[in-house]
Amino acid sequence: MSILRGLLVLILSLALGVNSLASTNADSLAKDFEATKKKLEDAELKQRQTLSALYQLNKKIKKIVTDKGSLSQQRAFLEVSIRTLSLKVEDLDQKSRSQKALLAERLRAIYKLGGPSLARFLFSSSSSASLERNLKILGIVASRDLEMIKNYRRDLYDLQSKRKTLATRLESLKSVEAKIVAQERQLRREQDLKGKILDGIRKNKMFAMNKINGLREKSLQNNIDDAGLFDLLFKPSFADQKGGLPPPLQGVITQKFGLMKGEDHPYTLSHKGIYIAAAKGSPIKSVFEGRISYVGDLPGFGKTLIVDHGDHYYSVYSHAQDVKVNVGDEITQSQVIAQVGEAPPEKSSGLYFEIRHFSEPYDPQQWMKGL
Repeated sequence: MSILRGLLVLILSLALGVNSLASTNADSLAKDFEATKKKLEDAELKQRQTLSALYQLNKKIKKIVTDKGSLSQQRAFLEVSIRTLSLKVEDLDQKSRSQKALLAERLRAIYKLGGPSLARFLFSSSSSASLERNLKILGIVASRDLEMIKNYRRDLYDLQSKRKTLATRLESLKSVEAKIVAQERQLRREQDLKGKILDGIRKNKMFAMNKINGLREKSLQNNIDDAGLFDLLFKPSFADQKGGLPPPLQGVITQKFGLMKGEDHPYTLSHKGIYIAAAKGSPIKSVFEGRISYVGDLPGFGKTLIVDHGDHYYSVYSHAQDVKVNVGDEITQSQVIAQVGEAPPEKSSGLYFEIRHFSEPYDPQQWMKGL
């Protein structure tokens, strides 16, 4: 009997050990899964932050490229203006020198005619009127030459002043342009760095997803019989349902997602969701299981429900009535949560529907089948 009792004790101990080991493995798998899922969520958040930073960098680079193009045009215009002014300065300078040479020649001629010759020219007049006329002629000729030289010199000074001002402005533009080029280089370096960080985040996400799948395989291979762990490991994820979600409503899409140009106005509008036309009172169903996180009225959207599907995925249902759920309720896929309510202004009755990840809207048609 003692031997039999010993064998029973040994078998019981082995069984307890196996159960204890299975329990330990289950706990280990659960903790590992939760930690890996947390890493995946953190990587997703970092990816969104990096993408947002890249978007802002791209906006800055676009503005800098535009500014640089504008400055280049201004610089080219100034360079042409300076060249044109330089040619005018050279032309006026040449004319001024020619006029001064002509005046000097005339003065030398008058000088040679000086003394008796000049006196004979002036006083050979047959009358005082003729003498006065000769004097006036000499005065007019000298005065016109002198005034012409003054005008040339004045225009020359003005052109030189303008050329100097434009040259100063050109140097200033070159300095600003150089700073913009330096800023563009810096932003592109930041863009490259953010791109590398983004690649690293995506790789980490891929590793985390592979590890999660590996943990699921491991639980199957070890035949761990734990309902809680099974639900944790094999609970469907909203992200895995892309392209296979059921539509929230049977109807016709009259407004698509994205940028759309209006038919009766020249403006381009951004639609963050879709509008499905359907009869008032038609049932609205949840596209996936989750928890009701909001029920209330929103300006322009009427009665609105928001379902939290986990992993920061949300679905939004607007223009509803006869709401059948409350905030905090756990719901299943395709559960009726409300009915189509009053039609919004200038539209037929129907449902406005969005899918969001964090705050980023996604095109619902890419997530659903048969719509």
